[in-house]
Amino acid sequence: MVKKMGRTMLLIALVITVVQVLVFYHYNKLFSSNDLTSDRISSSPSMQRAITKEIADLKQKYKFVTPSADDQYVAYLGANNILHVMDLQTKQDVCEANNPYPVQYVEWIQDERVFVGEQVMPGDLELKTVDVPSGMQTIVTRFQGLEPDAAFAKITFSTLTNDIYILINTSSTSALYHIGTMSHVTLVPTGGRFIKNIALTDTGDDLYFEDHMDGSFNVLYFDSQDVAHLVKLNAALVDVVGNTLYYGDINNEGLVTAVYRYSNQSGQSVLVKNLATPTLAANIDITDAGGVAIDSSAT
Repeated sequence: MVKKMGRTMLLIALVITVVQVLVFYHYNKLFSSNDLTSDRISSSPSMQRAITKEIADLKQKYKFVTPSADDQYVAYLGANNILHVMDLQTKQDVCEANNPYPVQYVEWIQDERVFVGEQVMPGDLELKTVDVPSGMQTIVTRFQGLEPDAAFAKITFSTLTNDIYILINTSSTSALYHIGTMSHVTLVPTGGRFIKNIALTDTGDDLYFEDHMDGSFNVLYFDSQDVAHLVKLNAALVDVVGNTLYYGDINNEGLVTAVYRYSNQSGQSVLVKNLATPTLAANIDITDAGGVAIDSSAT
């Protein structure tokens, strides 16, 4: 009897181990790539101008026009709810993905996969990935029982730790979800804040966010224990590059007037650039080297 029970326990442990390895492999594959940097493809200034113009033209015609980090591809939602991924140099589609439900959100995972958020029905949202160029779709998770106007607002992730944070907003409330390596979905306590934007550091230690409270937009971060720390009042989250936050001072219209670099190790902010023209934070790009560029294709 003891030997039989021992064999049974060993078999159960083996099954659990295999399941854990398979799940970890799925998430590791989700974020893996041949190069963990997001360097842009080498191209001449004239090629970059042509790419910028192509993206601007697409934004005039389609929704969710989103270039990959290396400017090799651009994803956009075309007719009949079909997600197209086009090579920006050849201007040819490399894959098309049919979506059975209305698309709410599109975001690149480096340069090989795309997050797609769909509304199955009011209060029922589904998150999946689309592989490039195969077009294969994989469901990540589904959120049910939400308010009817709930929608995907932002997804941020770490390619080093495979952590994913998903911001879902209604007109007046925010819900922040975390998906870890083992695909376990948890609700992050936000203290009743309305959160506008989120961005995760590469190491996954700090989740920066912009909230709106008492008439002010503010930049803060949650540490690994989900404790909130203030960075700057009356500010907008611009981006996180590596483990470094970039935020902007804003004027009375909510437009960024100056961009700062911040490290929570020192708690110090350094001015990166004063903007000649106040600009929406969403239209400001931070390069891999930490430079500030205005997205001229934004409309």
